[in-house]
Amino acid sequence: MIWYILYPFRGTTEPPRLLPSHPLRRAFQTHGTATARHWLLSILLTIFISALLCYPAIFQTDSPAAAGLRNLPKHVWTSTTEIEGQKPAHVEVRQVWIHGDYMKAIDPQVLQEALRVQDALIGNGFDEDDGSVSTDQNSSTNENACFVTKPGSYWGFHSPLMYWDCSHEALKKDSDLLSTINSRSGQYSALNLTLRPSTVFAGKIFSNAKLRAADALVITLFDQTNSSLEATWNSRTRSLAAKLSSQWSIFPKDGQIVRSRLYEVRFKPMTLNDDLLLAASYFVTAAYVIWRMTQLRAIKSWFGLLVTICAKMTVCIVASFTVCTFIGVNLDRIPRPWFPGVVFCFGLGNIFRLINVVLETPPEMPPHQRIGNAIGEVGHLSLAVAVQNLVLIYLCSRIVTPWVADFCVFAAVTLVLDFVFHLTFFLAVLSVDVQRIELSDSLKQVELTQITITRTQERQSWLDALRRGDLPVSTRFAGSEGIFSIILALNWHFFDSGGQPFSLKGLWGKLLLQPPRSPEDILWISNPLINQARRPADWLRTQDHNTARELLGFIKPNAHSFIARVYDPLLVVLNGADGRDISPKSPSLLQSARHFSHNHAFPAALMVVFLIAGVTLLMNHLLWTGLPEATEDEDDEEALFSVRTLPTTQTLDIVRLATCPKGHLVSISLDRSTSIWLPDRGKVYSQITLQTAETNPKLWPIVACAVDDGGSILALCTDSGQIGLWTLVGSRFLHFPTVELRGQVPILFSFTHTHTTDYDKLSLVIVKPDGHLMEVDIRTGVHRVKRICNNTILCATLYTRPKEEVSLVYVNKLGEVHILSLKLESQWISEVVAGLDPGLPPGSNPSKIKCIQGVPTLGLIFALRAEEAEMFDFHSRAIIHAFQIGRVKPHSFRIMHSPPRQCPCGAPSVHSIAVAYTEQDTNHMILQAFTLNENSTSFICLGKPSDNGSYNCQGLNLATEAVHCVEPAGVWESTEVPSIIGIRKCIQSPTPSSSASGVDNGTFSADPTVTTSALKFRSTRGENVTSLFTSLDSAFTTRNFPPSSTDSDSWEAWTLSSAGEFHSKPLMSSNNPEDEQCIDEQLFVASPGPITRLGNKSVAVSFGNTVKVITLGKESFDSMMGVEDPAMDMNVGSYNWRARRGTVRKLQ
Repeated sequence: MIWYILYPFRGTTEPPRLLPSHPLRRAFQTHGTATARHWLLSILLTIFISALLCYPAIFQTDSPAAAGLRNLPKHVWTSTTEIEGQKPAHVEVRQVWIHGDYMKAIDPQVLQEALRVQDALIGNGFDEDDGSVSTDQNSSTNENACFVTKPGSYWGFHSPLMYWDCSHEALKKDSDLLSTINSRSGQYSALNLTLRPSTVFAGKIFSNAKLRAADALVITLFDQTNSSLEATWNSRTRSLAAKLSSQWSIFPKDGQIVRSRLYEVRFKPMTLNDDLLLAASYFVTAAYVIWRMTQLRAIKSWFGLLVTICAKMTVCIVASFTVCTFIGVNLDRIPRPWFPGVVFCFGLGNIFRLINVVLETPPEMPPHQRIGNAIGEVGHLSLAVAVQNLVLIYLCSRIVTPWVADFCVFAAVTLVLDFVFHLTFFLAVLSVDVQRIELSDSLKQVELTQITITRTQERQSWLDALRRGDLPVSTRFAGSEGIFSIILALNWHFFDSGGQPFSLKGLWGKLLLQPPRSPEDILWISNPLINQARRPADWLRTQDHNTARELLGFIKPNAHSFIARVYDPLLVVLNGADGRDISPKSPSLLQSARHFSHNHAFPAALMVVFLIAGVTLLMNHLLWTGLPEATEDEDDEEALFSVRTLPTTQTLDIVRLATCPKGHLVSISLDRSTSIWLPDRGKVYSQITLQTAETNPKLWPIVACAVDDGGSILALCTDSGQIGLWTLVGSRFLHFPTVELRGQVPILFSFTHTHTTDYDKLSLVIVKPDGHLMEVDIRTGVHRVKRICNNTILCATLYTRPKEEVSLVYVNKLGEVHILSLKLESQWISEVVAGLDPGLPPGSNPSKIKCIQGVPTLGLIFALRAEEAEMFDFHSRAIIHAFQIGRVKPHSFRIMHSPPRQCPCGAPSVHSIAVAYTEQDTNHMILQAFTLNENSTSFICLGKPSDNGSYNCQGLNLATEAVHCVEPAGVWESTEVPSIIGIRKCIQSPTPSSSASGVDNGTFSADPTVTTSALKFRSTRGENVTSLFTSLDSAFTTRNFPPSSTDSDSWEAWTLSSAGEFHSKPLMSSNNPEDEQCIDEQLFVASPGPITRLGNKSVAVSFGNTVKVITLGKESFDSMMGVEDPAMDMNVGSYNWRARRGTVRKLQ
């Protein structure tokens, strides 16, 4: 709402988006990141504060907060409002307060004197005809029962002496006065009024809901005869003042009370409309919250977050009662069902605003960075809304009745507490949920779910648009409207109590004038004559709705209100009473803490223990992965962006690596040995070394190796065609088949599964450059050979998709793309993709296809030309899109994408897709990322462009392209996160540089020295781009930073996400025992060796004669057992960057 008010000054109603360098955004982002990192500390601190605030209201039964919470009316409206002017009263209330020593009113001496005062003032009653005193003066002292008014009488009294039937003898015989009071506190008097201690005592102390002490005895006379008893009462008080014992004093001295005020007491049950309104509001709100939580696909435990929301709201309400009681705010005039509505109005907006922004952040970002970025982006909005609501509540408190003004104080306190708990407790729990390994599993299940596609485009209904959230309706001020509506609804019930008509002029006057005080603050505002534990104004405040209901039944049955004239009380005080001449000092904080620890330490500690246990169970539920726990504790700093060095088992450089999804690793060294590394729960690896040069037959030199996806078979191939099949389970060689290589190195050496009706056949597929295809049966060792191409094969890949046949896709020297099915008993006849024109005859077309890359998860094949990449659908063979790229170094092209969904047209769609490659001339790593916009619900359709129009799909031709560059890059490999991991020589200058098209300029500032060498802008939205940039060489020649002399011999590991987030850290650390022996050895490493993907979030790279394993997050190889589609299994773990970072810049 505040943004609409500021529209004339800002020119827009959209909330502002702060720059990343803004101090307020940086403060919120720092707080969010710290809370996400130390979520356990934040939760425990919140539990402690919650226990401190909630304990007095829930467990400390003798506290004012607990009494106020218990006395809240369940289903009625009650109010006591002062009436200005003169009006006829339905009842006149006169009181006598009898004080002994301070807080010792329940004493035989005080009770006996109170009974004598009652006999003198009440006696045997009043003559109903003329109001004179009854002539029988002895009956009152001889009867063993209180005087009972005749039926139809218009007066009555209420007294604590009714506990003993107004009998001197009963008082004398009672040895346990408190026990008698507590046992008879539920009985009724002759007026049908309950003898609650709150109505007959003042300044009470309770313990476990039992009265333990009181400061004054209160005798109350109710007169409905319109002052017909006033003369008799005044006569008796004058006589009492004259004949009072010398041990007692009376105030005023003459016993005459003349000051009084008129009050209207209301008691109105909630109507059916009230019940229906509240029930419908809460039902709709609860249904909306549950529906929104179930729609959060990227949140694993929506039920856990729902429990967190309910717990936060409950704590806010109870804690607000404690705070309001401490500051003296009376809330017992508002029915209980209205209070939860306050926290609904405040809390839900902040919660869903934060969750939506968290889900929009790239999933490959570290969880604590996602939380920090999200709270940094919306924190100022939550703060602005909180300030706006506080101002609104303050303005409402100036124009509403005093009772609703107290409710406004409660709403303000609740708002502040809700905002604090939102930034601590909920933020911490949300960060825990984001960290869960099951997050990607949830995404995967959503994306794999097949939906029925309607081929006819129908007009979307208004209800569907409302359900999908596509309507242009803003709900930013729903919370402000809600709390404003609640305050007005409450005030409507009390509005006519003042008898003043509604007018705008009156509202303006209330805003400018001093706000009205509560009636208790007006009554008896003069200085007290004696020290009292409970003043008359405070006593009037303690009378709850139950007392009002009973008084209404006595004074004005079947009505909802009555007018009472309340006189100041007559005080009878024991002379020389202790503690009556000075006001007691307020207990110090140390004394209060000592009293609390002495009386409530054990239950408070028990409460905290149960709360911690409950929250621990909640955290276990949120963090449960179903995987066995690691045997070793992982250091948080190292487990998030970690570099591990496997123990050195080989003496010479490693020249070849092979891995599988289960984490098995094979390294082949120049010392003619082969090391096999098998992960064993966590970071522990078991290792086997094979002396392949000494086997029979001899397996050396090895030119190709592979491990099957199941991690059971290792295949080694020599230059002579000798193959060794080693079983990793049995640790032995199965077969030694031989194939003819004729001095050629295979361009494809990989395992594949061929499905049959009886079993799955595991085969080793070998493709030679001369066009021969060989398939080796792993079970029998038998192989078959066929020439599948008459020309030289430049590149080949296997296209493997679940529940589909395995196909071989290759490109020959002519630029033709062939697809060949590898199903059993096939003739191995390939099909040429006609849509990919190979161009002119060989040697005359520099743009012919030279490489292909398959993406089975999207059903696509990428065909690479000199400076162009073409995407075509594997099944239809139709070209989807073509875009410009640089000159790709052979075998360096990688594709990364977000989890796919199914587009309405039936084709796959992704939120983002990126390609990465090494530029051939400069050896720079270039990453080109395509997204529609920053909205997480926007997806790029990967179907045929001809189908996009009929289904309103948005293809790659409408996507925004961002280009990032890492220079120098060293060696690198892509992961499934998706991110790129690499190793390079350390440099001093920041890296990488990046550029983007179709984005808002000015979002980030760029260093001019960097922009000159970065990739230039180009827009692909609605334009035909003929080249990536005019001169790729000129874009990089100025970007040449020589390593410093101090860092020229040191290496660093780096990572770049598809969103452009770059981080780096030293490859070796002197603090790591694994690296101590390698720090000096790195001086002799000229360049790192081969690098390969290991699992979903790790890579393995050879570094001299050692193997480095670099992991983003917490890799769990067990979670990938049986996973058919690794690209869909994107377990996003926690990241924690400790080293120097290079900022990604967006250029203008």
